[in-house]
Amino acid sequence: MEQLTELECALEAVLFASGEPVAESKLCAVLGTDRQTLAAAARHLADQYDFERRGIRLLVLENAYQLCSRADYARQVRAVLETRRAPSLSASALEVLAIIAYKQPVTKTYIEQVRGVDSSGTVNTFQ
Repeated sequence: MEQLTELECALEAVLFASGEPVAESKLCAVLGTDRQTLAAAARHLADQYDFERRGIRLLVLENAYQLCSRADYARQVRAVLETRRAPSLSASALEVLAIIAYKQPVTKTYIEQVRGVDSSGTVNTFQ
C-alpha cells in the first residue's frame, strides 16, 4: 500500500503541474507503472478528493487524466481569474500603439520615422 501512496503523490504532482489532460500512456511511461495500477491509484485519489470535499477533482477522460477545480467553487475561481491585471506595456509599446491608434493604417517604416528609432522588436510583439 505504501507504493500505491507514492504513486498517488507522483500522479497528483504531474497532473497539477501539467494543468491539462495527460495521456494515460504517457503517465504510465513516466511513472513506471501499468494501466491497471495507474487506474487504481487515480480512482483512490479521486475518491479521497470527493470524500474530503476538496477544492479539486481528478477527472478520468477517455485515455487521459486531469485535475480540475470542483464545480462548487466555480464562482470564486471565476472571480479570481476575472480580476487578473493585464500585463503593463512598456513605454515604447505605448508609443507605438498611440501612433497606430492616431494614424492608422500605418507601416512599420512610418512608425520608425515618427519615433526616430528602430521599432522592429516592439512592432513584432503585436503581430
